[in-house]
Amino acid sequence: MPVLNFSYATIKDSAAFQDYVRKAAELMQNHNIETVVRGTYRTTLRGNEKIRHVTAVFRYPDLENALRFYNSSAYRDLIPLRDAACEMEIQFYDE
Repeated sequence: MPVLNFSYATIKDSAAFQDYVRKAAELMQNHNIETVVRGTYRTTLRGNEKIRHVTAVFRYPDLENALRFYNSSAYRDLIPLRDAACEMEIQFYDE
C-alpha cells in the first residue's frame, strides 16, 4: 500500500537547507520517490498559528521502501546537514 511522507522543516540556516534539499532531491530521484507537493507556510485560517516553515509530501510504494530509504547509509550521511539546516518532523500516512 502506498504511503505518503509529510515532512515539516522549520529553517535554521537557509543556505544549509538549500544544500540539504538539493542533495536529498538527488538521492530521492535515484530511489524513484515521487514529490507530490512542496510549499512554504503562509498563514493559518483555523487553529494555532505556526512558525514559518516548509512542508513537503512524498509518495513511496510502501512503508518498507520508505524506511529503507531513510535508513540507507546515503541518507544517514545527510542527517548532520539536515539537522544543522532545520528542525524537521517526518511523518507517514497510508494513502
